Amino acid sequence: MSRDTVVVIKSINYSEADRIVTVFGRELGKFTLFARGIRKINSKNRGNIQTLYTSKISFYEGKGMPLLTESESVASLDIDNLDMNNAKRILFLLNKFLQEYDPYPNLFDALQRALALNLDSRSMNKLRIKFLKEMGFLNDFSSCIHCGSKKDIQYIDSKNFALVCKNCYSNSNSKPLGKDPYGSSVLTETIDNYIKRIVEEI
Repeated sequence: MSRDTVVVIKSINYSEADRIVTVFGRELGKFTLFARGIRKINSKNRGNIQTLYTSKISFYEGKGMPLLTESESVASLDIDNLDMNNAKRILFLLNKFLQEYDPYPNLFDALQRALALNLDSRSMNKLRIKFLKEMGFLNDFSSCIHCGSKKDIQYIDSKNFALVCKNCYSNSNSKPLGKDPYGSSVLTETIDNYIKRIVEEI
């Protein structure tokens, strides 16, 4: 019997009562489980194995796909206040770029922090930047692309997906991030476009 703490990132109905569930585990990374009978009303696992829910699970690894046996809820999700557009952005990243059984515990912990904040724009953008760094798609993202300064970073170069300080702003085609850089719609759009470019190139 194997165990891990996981977040459900994909769920596909299979037959009348079963599901094939893809999870992101803190210890094991992304992997797929067979959840037998989970769609039945009296299933003990039904309420815990929902998209973006976090649970401690036990599963049997035999021949073929691992079989879910038990689950225990770790963190409830406030569905009513969850930003669904941001949820879709995060799920896309997790399903598209994570490789099976390649663990990223720091990224898992960052996901937990973002989920605790209902994936608001600030937490979602912080998580996406961390994700891009962990995946090797982004190097330093803390200093000005022109002078290297880490002070007065107030703008973003959307073309190069890089930060720009106020002293170098006049030398670039950058957009202001405003008083709340991580919550800025400019940053959200810039990351969206950067991820789209990555997908097109790979």
